Amino acid sequence: MNRRSLVQPSAVIVTAAVALDQITKWWAETALDNGRVINVLPTLEFDLSYNSGFSFGTGSGLGPWIGLIVIAMCGFLGWLIVNAETRLRAAIAATILGGAISNLLDRIFRADDGVLSGEVVDFINVTWYAVFNVADIFVVCGAIAFGANEIWLSRQATDETDTVEPIGNGTT
Repeated sequence: MNRRSLVQPSAVIVTAAVALDQITKWWAETALDNGRVINVLPTLEFDLSYNSGFSFGTGSGLGPWIGLIVIAMCGFLGWLIVNAETRLRAAIAATILGGAISNLLDRIFRADDGVLSGEVVDFINVTWYAVFNVADIFVVCGAIAFGANEIWLSRQATDETDTVEPIGNGTT
């Protein structure tokens, strides 16, 4: 497959994911300052918080290590895009990459205590579950889509190898 046909649409997806996430984070910091909370549904609210750890608040204080892991993941996802066998696989990897890059930008540009020590802006609060952001949605949905696509491809390959061929030329 032509690499250009994979990279150009993937670049659009990455750019759109980063832009959408950064715009919503800007909105959250502007609209939700001073502890303001916006109730959307009974168990969904917009509530500004900052996360120095992994997803859902785990790994607090490991910012630089998390940043290095994310940089390595971004490199791997870029490699997946360039070497993808299908446009769908490239698009899925680009979706994950866009979310990862946007959260990485938070770690870089919101750092007060050294390189990659910044906190990620979270504001979508599912009150019974977790607080997250749009980038997290891209990463999680992309990971689910990646897994589903890989399962589908492996089943398709299994179906192709399980075809029964007649033995002999039909005579006994």
